[in-house]
Amino acid sequence: MTAAVAGLTTVLGVGLALFHMALTQAAFLPSVLVQNVHLGAGLILIALAAASVGRGFARAWPLAVAAGAAFCMIYIALRYDTLINAAGFPARQDVVVGVLLLALVFEATRLQWGLVLPVLSLATLGYYALGHLIPAEWAAPHTPFSTVVSNVSTGLYSGLFGQFMAISANDIFLFMVFGGLLDALDGNRPFTEIGKAIGRVMPGGSGFTTVVSSGLMGMVTGAAVSNVAICGTYTIPFMKREGYSAETAAAIEATASTGGQIVPPVMGSVAFIMAALLAVPYFDIVVTAIIPAVFYYVSVLAAVYFLSRRLGIRRSDQAPDAVQLWFYLPLFVVPLVVMTILLATLRSVAFAAFYSIAVLVALRFALVFARRYAPAAWRASLYGAEAPRLSSEFKDFFLKLVAGLRNGALAGAGIAAVMGTVGVLSESVTATGAAVPLGWAVEAVSGDSLFIAALSTAIMCLILGAGIPTVGAYVLTAAIAAPIIVGNGLDPYLAHFFILYFACLSAITPPVAAAALAASAIAGSRYFRTAWEATRLAVMLYVLPFLFVFEPALLARDMPGAAGMALLLAEVTAVCVLVAAATQGFLLKRLNAWQRLALGAGALALSLHIGGAWR
Repeated sequence: MTAAVAGLTTVLGVGLALFHMALTQAAFLPSVLVQNVHLGAGLILIALAAASVGRGFARAWPLAVAAGAAFCMIYIALRYDTLINAAGFPARQDVVVGVLLLALVFEATRLQWGLVLPVLSLATLGYYALGHLIPAEWAAPHTPFSTVVSNVSTGLYSGLFGQFMAISANDIFLFMVFGGLLDALDGNRPFTEIGKAIGRVMPGGSGFTTVVSSGLMGMVTGAAVSNVAICGTYTIPFMKREGYSAETAAAIEATASTGGQIVPPVMGSVAFIMAALLAVPYFDIVVTAIIPAVFYYVSVLAAVYFLSRRLGIRRSDQAPDAVQLWFYLPLFVVPLVVMTILLATLRSVAFAAFYSIAVLVALRFALVFARRYAPAAWRASLYGAEAPRLSSEFKDFFLKLVAGLRNGALAGAGIAAVMGTVGVLSESVTATGAAVPLGWAVEAVSGDSLFIAALSTAIMCLILGAGIPTVGAYVLTAAIAAPIIVGNGLDPYLAHFFILYFACLSAITPPVAAAALAASAIAGSRYFRTAWEATRLAVMLYVLPFLFVFEPALLARDMPGAAGMALLLAEVTAVCVLVAAATQGFLLKRLNAWQRLALGAGALALSLHIGGAWR
């Protein structure tokens, strides 16, 4: 039974990946029907993946979810014209199917992401449907239950279907497939070797290896928790062997993996939503994200450097494998260059992802032959022993290709579920005006102060991000708080990047720090201690977004001349170094409390200067 479910998962995952790739070449279905297949097959994939590792009821229940999702997908496809024409005024059976589909989406989100987001979405949906029954001061407008279900489900124009699901189907999914293929086809091999090379040069060895390799991998996965799971099984034991405590090793991995959500091209899937909300090309978001991403890792590397010096951890003695590095590096570099060129020439995101996937697969296939005819010294490193038969290498390539398509589709399915849940939440909040009181609260607290408004927004984002994916935290806070800080005169670009940064940081901020929790499980460390260590490593990361707000040039907005920009970047780098030294208690030597306080004061003064306080 387990093998059958796993096999079905593979077949469906590969089929869904190929379906989306085919859509980039020919639009053979209307957008809503594409979303229907995307969501329905995604729900089935999530349920089958859960069933393949369960027993008894833990297997039967996901299989029932999969069957229900298949029924709903077929029902919507058969009644597409009727449902579109009856939007807002559905038939009774359409209401029943709509409620069933909502329940299935919430359950799939729970299976993939936990309880917090579906419960929050269900609460706002309940307010939408029943809010008119509570006292007038807090009441929602009265909307018939059938209309509510139509608006968020089977009406096919908002809620489960609409802007967010279209972004998931048209933009995000193929990037998830690209990430899955890059991992399966050995495109991630150079990351570890690059990290080893840096670890041999810099004190702190394995700590630097972790930051670099996890950061590079995060560029593709775009998800903190999954990145911890992929990289942490190797990096955390490596750091512990070199002298880092379990808590510190887990914290470094969690912080490094979290940064992948703000590094192009995937950016935790939020970049695609941000581009839609700001009505700008996706490539513009990617360009704007470069400086924030660089300073994220400058901050982390500085903190790890001073931490390792304080702990007395020396350079790593593990040499990188130059053959592995240079042989497999094109698998990462060439598709990334192709993607960048296509996006820069304003091709669609899906088009760029399709050809990046094609180039990656073609390159990996070519490497099957290149490896066999490489110099003898290279073959010894690449094979380790005698080269296998060519037929065996073809089989290995095919199995890796299938695994990459399957894993990428599963990652995309998880995004589809969360997008559906976020879509319901967003529609419910918009229809009832539930965000207005929270917006008033932010406005009342901040008055005319941009700093207080930004601080309130940051706190709200960290609270809303507790236990839910970055996508959910970003969309919620963008809907509630972005209009307030934009109303205070902040450029919408700056407002949305500010929110994105704090949505990502919620993954390492207690009490619910999902990335720290995953890393502590691998390290066998205490969770709260790990989360505290991650927060300490990331202190500067909580400061950087405020610098972006008060100095737009850091987000490539209103940039000064070359000399002015160079000075600005040097000043921000100095702040990163001062904060890292103060929090880790080391500069040229161990620091006492007064010296750390002085460095912190210096960092604050320089930050205020960058923000324009002395102008």
